[in-house]
Amino acid sequence: MLTVAEALELPILDQAQVVAGRGGLPRGVRWVHTISVPNAADWLHGGELALTTMFNLPDEPAAQRDFIRRLADKGIVAVVITIGSLLDSIPDYLRRLGDELDLPLIELPYETRFVDIAKTINERIAEKNLDQANRALDIQRRLSHLALEGGGFQGLAEMLAEMVGHSISIEDERFEAIANKNIAEVDSARRYTMLHGRTNPQLIEALEGEYLPKIRATLRPVYLPVMPAVGLEMERLLAPIVVHNEIYGYMWIIADLHALSQIDMMAIEIGAAVAALLMLHHTDETSRKDGLIAQLIDGEVILSHQSRRYGVDLRQPWQMMLISADSGPHASGSYRIINQTLHNQPAFAAQFAGQAIILIPADPSLDSLAEKLLARLADEKVKARIAISAVFTEAAKVSAAYQQCIEILDISQRISGGQPIQRFADLGYIHTLFHAGRDSMEQNPYVPALRRLLDEKQADLFNTLEAYLDAGGSIVQTTETLHIHRSTLNYRLTRIREICQVDLSSPNIRINLQVALKLMRLFDGG
Repeated sequence: MLTVAEALELPILDQAQVVAGRGGLPRGVRWVHTISVPNAADWLHGGELALTTMFNLPDEPAAQRDFIRRLADKGIVAVVITIGSLLDSIPDYLRRLGDELDLPLIELPYETRFVDIAKTINERIAEKNLDQANRALDIQRRLSHLALEGGGFQGLAEMLAEMVGHSISIEDERFEAIANKNIAEVDSARRYTMLHGRTNPQLIEALEGEYLPKIRATLRPVYLPVMPAVGLEMERLLAPIVVHNEIYGYMWIIADLHALSQIDMMAIEIGAAVAALLMLHHTDETSRKDGLIAQLIDGEVILSHQSRRYGVDLRQPWQMMLISADSGPHASGSYRIINQTLHNQPAFAAQFAGQAIILIPADPSLDSLAEKLLARLADEKVKARIAISAVFTEAAKVSAAYQQCIEILDISQRISGGQPIQRFADLGYIHTLFHAGRDSMEQNPYVPALRRLLDEKQADLFNTLEAYLDAGGSIVQTTETLHIHRSTLNYRLTRIREICQVDLSSPNIRINLQVALKLMRLFDGG
């Protein structure tokens, strides 16, 4: 589409002069139309650049003003009126009306032929429309190629930003950031997203009044004006990413360097369609991963390349991390956070039975990755616990690793009150006691004596004994652990000897007491 201002730059209109309504010059001209009848407004659709003479206007000023008003009401973009024959200039009362209506009135010497004007402008409109169509096809071709070649959301954002010359942001259906490309300075709303990884909730609330309901109803992009109160200091287009008639996310295009154009609108619609393809592929890929981990846990035999395609060779030493997140209001996004944190890691993450399963090459530094995962989840108000299995080799061991992780979480909840990260390697004999079962506790001869400690209300004798045994009988370490004075500890140990009738100086007695005590932790809620 050609704007009025661009049309005036054509040589055929080099003698034209805008005398009113300059604010309407950026409007787009759909075509040129010659006006020569009093009811001309009845034959218009809007978007026309109207050509006429003073001869074709009514005789009386009031009728002329009404004539121009009716043209403006039909949505024409400008009126070219020839001068030099009947009048030397457009009358002041029409100029004032043009300014009032923000309708450009353009003077042109009557010698310029209307047919030449129409031919030149219409040809230029056709050329520009063809250019835009070619650009749109090029955008669609390049972006579709990106999707077919396995490109990701970040590549899409970068390519689209380079094509249209605007900053791009891609977010999921909860307005949490997936990818972005900034090519110039951005506004407060964009800086909030960059800092917090999601759109400002106040901005989302403001959009709920009009714009988001419109998007949900039409599944089409909407134009967003500036909203300084919520940080939107630059205009935007906001397009839904639609998969099977459901909104899976949003794409923002920010008018940071220049005004948004028609090609920008087409580009973001194409970009949103490609993003939908990527999300659909991601959904299918996630389903394949979930299916693969289910097969492995069920003990089914798989081909080795099925895990290698996700970065983990199960023929080499590997470990499992099982992440059990709470079921609070923020837990739904935990799997996304886990995948983002594992970006560029040689790890295979999937979901099984409501938990996240990660298969990863064996590494002594997995604790640091586990801590990073917990921190990212905590940032999103998601509470979680992580179990890290022993080192395994072969795909057939995935089922054993999963059972091991489940037991790790169960044991840690009983023994330590649910420390957030637990490794199988740290359990040692506790895991053996867990498999010995409740019967082994009932048959243990030291358990009755320890239960008598639980009945002692004057001092925390049971926990004192546990701390003392865990410290290997060290008085210094036990006092530091319990934050008590040495004399207090000595008093408690004396009471323990009296109640249990045991010799705490004997290493064998201490071992037997510790085994009995841990059995009670596991099966008696001690």
